[in-house]
Amino acid sequence: MLCLAGAFAAVAGAAGPADPPTKLPAPPWARGGAIVGGGPVKLRLISSRPNAITDVGAWLDRNNLRLREERVPGATYDVPLSAVPSGTPTRFLGARLVGSIRHREGQLLFYGRNFAEGRYLVARTGNATRYAFDFVNYAYAPRARPGEREFVFQAPIWAVEAGGVLYVAHSHGSHARNSYGHNGYLTAIDLATRRLLWRSRALVANAGTFEVVGNVIVSGYGYSDEPDYVYLLDRRTGAVRQRIFVPSAPEYLVRRGNTVFVRSYAHDLVLRLVPNS
Repeated sequence: MLCLAGAFAAVAGAAGPADPPTKLPAPPWARGGAIVGGGPVKLRLISSRPNAITDVGAWLDRNNLRLREERVPGATYDVPLSAVPSGTPTRFLGARLVGSIRHREGQLLFYGRNFAEGRYLVARTGNATRYAFDFVNYAYAPRARPGEREFVFQAPIWAVEAGGVLYVAHSHGSHARNSYGHNGYLTAIDLATRRLLWRSRALVANAGTFEVVGNVIVSGYGYSDEPDYVYLLDRRTGAVRQRIFVPSAPEYLVRRGNTVFVRSYAHDLVLRLVPNS
């Protein structure tokens, strides 16, 4: 999520679904996977230029962009955001509100023990809960390096609902080696059956956002001294269609039409989806 840190302060009541949240079973933890190529579109790098690292707000203004993240109580952010609407529940099954995304159906809300350990995703329209998922079985990869377990909790960091499918990115905020390379996954869930459709390979999504565009997903992964890439995934299967090396870790990806603006740690990039011919 976009939030960086902060102490929680309750400002509203608790959310409660008509039914318990769907507790998904442990997911696949595949590390590698081929780049399959093909598909009707590909990404083309249009421009890349260094930024001032702390000028994220200026980047948004300059490109006339707006993030769908909302500011939740107690968190601090590196970008200007609208506050969550009045009445947004700040508690869910004892967990606190740690993130909110505006959605055409309402809100996608994240709840957890703290801002680093999100567990639940709740979709709300008005005062009604449409569905809720418990990602406790997604939190820890099969192994962690000795002494690093407290740093490898994989929380849901961004989500998009489109065409009856919920797409969710999970990652932890430390080196991939701490979980033996099991980090930064995208997951697709069928909302009609509440079942897993697919789970991507590792190390494709730890940026604060990703974008669903037609039949593809554009995501980003990078961290410190690890390689940094923007990825193009097949929306139907999760297979990697393309990856583009970028000079620093992607932080936000925002789409306008077929253009994707990428804010990385130290660079601003513009990519475009073009026919793959």
